[in-house]
Amino acid sequence: MPRPKRATLKSIAADLGITHTSVSNAYNNPAKVSKDLRDRIFAHARHVHYEGPNPAARSLRTGQCGAIGVLFNDQLSYAFTDAHDIAFLRGISSVCEEEGANIVLIPLKDRHPERRDTLTAIVDGYILNAPYKSNPTIQKALARRLPTVVVDFDAPGLPSVLTNDRAMMRAVVSHLLALGHRRIAIVTFPWTEDHGEIYALDRDFSDENYVVHERILGCRDAFDAAGIAQDSVLVCETMNAEEGGARAVDRLLQRQRDLTAIVCFSDRLAHGVIAACDALGRAVPGRMSVTGYDGIDPPGRGAGGLRLTTVRQNAFEKGRKAAERLLCDTDGGAAPIAIEAEFVIGDSSAAASKGTCA
Repeated sequence: MPRPKRATLKSIAADLGITHTSVSNAYNNPAKVSKDLRDRIFAHARHVHYEGPNPAARSLRTGQCGAIGVLFNDQLSYAFTDAHDIAFLRGISSVCEEEGANIVLIPLKDRHPERRDTLTAIVDGYILNAPYKSNPTIQKALARRLPTVVVDFDAPGLPSVLTNDRAMMRAVVSHLLALGHRRIAIVTFPWTEDHGEIYALDRDFSDENYVVHERILGCRDAFDAAGIAQDSVLVCETMNAEEGGARAVDRLLQRQRDLTAIVCFSDRLAHGVIAACDALGRAVPGRMSVTGYDGIDPPGRGAGGLRLTTVRQNAFEKGRKAAERLLCDTDGGAAPIAIEAEFVIGDSSAAASKGTCA
């Protein structure tokens, strides 16, 4: 018995007595077809078990696949547990939904990198939300010469979406200095992909990680303005998670027992620092002031129920602007897009106490 012929755009058009273009527009350019005609086309398509145009065929015909690749720095699971990353992806998704585009998530960290090449995915362009500019995957993505927008780092000739990190971190440290703190340490996520060091703020830094570089410069600006030597300020690198912040406290206090304030480069680090300080009997903010960066809303309002003193950056807007620049404003050139952040004073910072020295 011969198999029934599979329905196509052309056969649906013939069945309904309309043009092939009308049927194609119903799927690909619905604004060009009246609602009544679209409903009629889709009803007949369901009747003949037609599931829509073949994506591969459309890609060959138009030269586009209707998907963008989003590269981010960590394993895939991290993007669904970190509040900042979730908001960032929501911003991208809001534009992709409007434009009918799909998203391919490409992590730079993979537990099984030998199994696949992360750049084999067919995409029309990239949003690079990854800090390490020399990372091989980033360099491969740039070498493909597809339309690309970079987020939180600068790449010559490419549009970028940036937050005023330097000014914000200067405001954070200046706030602590105004409260009388002079023994301040910094906890940062990794400067490079090899991390785990403790060093003084005056060391030589590269711009491999744009975000860390800008925030370090902001800290230096504030300490310099206050006449505090950079070599007296400790910087601890650790993984960007609560556990990393907690471990940093032990390491810093081994080097400098009389710390009165810790500046963290993310809220997740700050939550870990607060928990560790509480466990050690260094109550926040009574005996230790702690600041964060991101402005996320953690479960239970963070360690100890404190409202964190932090920098609130709009991750949703950052993602939305990046996607708009990639999908909608293709003639916008390479001018950077600035996303303003806001310094928010919470409960986790207070005046330095004379009794804070251990």
